[in-house]
Amino acid sequence: MNPNSKRGLWAAVLATVALSVAVTTALAANAVPTFSVLERISGPDGGGWDYTSIDAASRQLYLARGAGALQMDLETRKITAVAIPGAGLHTAAVAGDTGLGFITNGQKNTVSVFDAKTGKVLGDVKVGVGPDAAVYDTSTRLVAVMNHRGGTVSLVDINKRALVKTIPVGGELEFAAAAGDGRLFVNVANKHEVAVLDLAAGKVLHRWVMAGCEDPSGLVYDAADQLVASVCGNGVTKLLHAADGTEAASLKTGKGSDALIYDAARALLFVPAGQDGTLAVVTLGKTPAVVQVLKTADGARLGALDAKTGRVYLPAAKDGPPVPGQKWPSIAKGSFGFVVVGVQ
Repeated sequence: MNPNSKRGLWAAVLATVALSVAVTTALAANAVPTFSVLERISGPDGGGWDYTSIDAASRQLYLARGAGALQMDLETRKITAVAIPGAGLHTAAVAGDTGLGFITNGQKNTVSVFDAKTGKVLGDVKVGVGPDAAVYDTSTRLVAVMNHRGGTVSLVDINKRALVKTIPVGGELEFAAAAGDGRLFVNVANKHEVAVLDLAAGKVLHRWVMAGCEDPSGLVYDAADQLVASVCGNGVTKLLHAADGTEAASLKTGKGSDALIYDAARALLFVPAGQDGTLAVVTLGKTPAVVQVLKTADGARLGALDAKTGRVYLPAAKDGPPVPGQKWPSIAKGSFGFVVVGVQ
């Protein structure tokens, strides 16, 4: 072999090695870490619960419970059993950078506005029947309230403590996600569909029926990939293209889910399944896929993400004796707390 040929061969080998190293490095950088249960935080008794939210800026977690909102400082782990009083709460959250928070009172058909620093309730707003999930929309600076039994969405100006508009949707409304451009995606549980609303116009733009999806509840909007994810009661999570509602993927993620938890910074979706007692980790992008399923706790069907640390907080408790005439079992005394999932 002449010298020129040898130099060409070695150049090719070195180029191949360099490419291999680059690919390996890229794969390692993009690899999804392995999640595990890091700790279990004991909490006060207080009956059932609904949605959890975390205000990453103030390091506060809020959990909607019957008598009011539980509040936990994520840095000190100090828990206040009833930080904001209410009646049959479903949602407790802080509205962006407004310095205000809101709770939905299912028993009073109202939304209470509170000072996020002090927890003091500043006023109540009458909304529709059975206010359940509620989300803050940055484009209109309004809180959209899903009235589960009334089939309407109430738009509330929390600065003025006033009802601005009511949008008729129909059906049993569950969770919603704001796109940030005036669109609101809403799960309609008994119709197995996602309703797309124009908040400024106050009307329904589209209705996307999800084949093979029973009782949809949790929902998120993935702006980076232009996807809407909806979790279904029959153990699947549907991912739809946000432009037209066509299905991008249908994933088996576990039964007994009531929420989806979205980590935008890490392009991950977490699906808590209370019936199975598991948490599915889903990668997003062009080809969404379940990459891990870890055991958490029975009944851990809801939760929230701490965007600062990437940790997920799941409220859970052991079932107590059945309660005659009620849908849900009682909660075993002293068993309530939070399962914390993250990377070691």
